[in-house]
Amino acid sequence: MKQYLKPALALLFTMVALVGCNDTNSPKEGDKYTQISTPISDMPMVVEVFSLSCGHCRSMETMLPEIKKMAGVNIDKVHVTFNESAQVAAYIFYTASIQTDGKPSDKLMEQLFAYTQDTPEAATEAEKKVILEEIFTSNNLLSPYGLSEEQHKQVYKKMTEAESIVANSQLSSVPAFIVNGKYMVQSDAHQSLDDMANTIKYLTTLN
Repeated sequence: MKQYLKPALALLFTMVALVGCNDTNSPKEGDKYTQISTPISDMPMVVEVFSLSCGHCRSMETMLPEIKKMAGVNIDKVHVTFNESAQVAAYIFYTASIQTDGKPSDKLMEQLFAYTQDTPEAATEAEKKVILEEIFTSNNLLSPYGLSEEQHKQVYKKMTEAESIVANSQLSSVPAFIVNGKYMVQSDAHQSLDDMANTIKYLTTLN
């Protein structure tokens, strides 16, 4: 009987070790993520909150395809409306968003980041308008200056929704990820893309 006892004990210890390992590897609340005090209903499963004027957001943009792949999720976007300049940038983003089913191309996103961050401060309003219109025209889209009244209303609606999301989540910096409308991923607590993707994937399994 003893000859069966050793393998059984070995298997038991292995199972306990695996359970302990899985628990240790699970992202911890307060460390890798926090809960939003007022959950946000009717949100996509995973949302990146960002700003075209944010350098870190521009860098994150190049990493999103890999994060999506590793986490096995789609990631929607919400542009912040913290202040007047953020509202202008949000208007530009949502002008593109409503014309691309919420998914501006990687090329267009980089052009919008570049316009917002790299346009010389000395450029006149007329010069800025020409640059912006060229970006949208080259992507076969209407610029903010060419939208119909109905399209303007769509953009304002998106901006109002974004403002509500930012207020409910008490967000103060970007980029940030919100999962299931109630979990905020702490971006600076992750050491790698794989680490962040693991947290996002884990949170999608929670209620």
